[in-house]
Amino acid sequence: MFFDRFDADGKSTGLRHLGNVDTFEINMTIEKSEKKNAMDGTKATYAEIVTGMNAEVTMTITEYVPENVALAVMGEASQFVQSAVPAFTDRAFGPAAGSVKLDVFYDLGYLNPTVTAIKQGSATLNADAYELRLESGLVRLRSEYTGAGAATAGGGALTWSGSAPAITATAGKQIVQGMTTGSLKGRLHYESAANQVQGPRVLVDVWICGLNPEGALGLITEDFGTFQLKGKIYADTSRPVSAQYFRVIYP
Repeated sequence: MFFDRFDADGKSTGLRHLGNVDTFEINMTIEKSEKKNAMDGTKATYAEIVTGMNAEVTMTITEYVPENVALAVMGEASQFVQSAVPAFTDRAFGPAAGSVKLDVFYDLGYLNPTVTAIKQGSATLNADAYELRLESGLVRLRSEYTGAGAATAGGGALTWSGSAPAITATAGKQIVQGMTTGSLKGRLHYESAANQVQGPRVLVDVWICGLNPEGALGLITEDFGTFQLKGKIYADTSRPVSAQYFRVIYP
């Protein structure tokens, strides 16, 4: 399965492979109007006409690459960057004095920082008095440490000394910002597997569909993680009237 996510101007950005897609369905809805025989008690139908048609696509995605997750959270995927911060002393973090708690994590504001000291008020904490989760830039004041240089609940404000590294676009870290767009439109292209054993081999093109997440984005699960996308098929008015919605080709 491939998806060409249109940009803000509705222009193509190229078909990107979505990876393994467990299910792909096109669901048709037909609207009809019926003419009944009002002179017969059975109210039999004289005639029936189609007054409208709608089609929706539904997909179950299994590949949690950033671009796919961005579709699941109506967001954007981009490279994560962080500017380098040279060595500094006593930078404030956490709550105000008197509101400090033990055994919760406070954010230092940077990923992968180098921490040389943490203070509470004017007192430098013992290195055993706190736990660092450097990848996330978090610190926990440990209640289980009660020796010299221990942290105090409700005590003075917190500061830290150290530095933070640069994270450049070439480092490979990516970020997905959720709920940044109200519209996900693009083209879908599907190719049956070349070695498919059962069912017909087909090529499917949906020229314009608007996708929305359907249900939960499974991040913790005992089964294989999946998420669903669902969307309405729209007319591509740049194409002939007889070929504006989608096509199924038997290669």
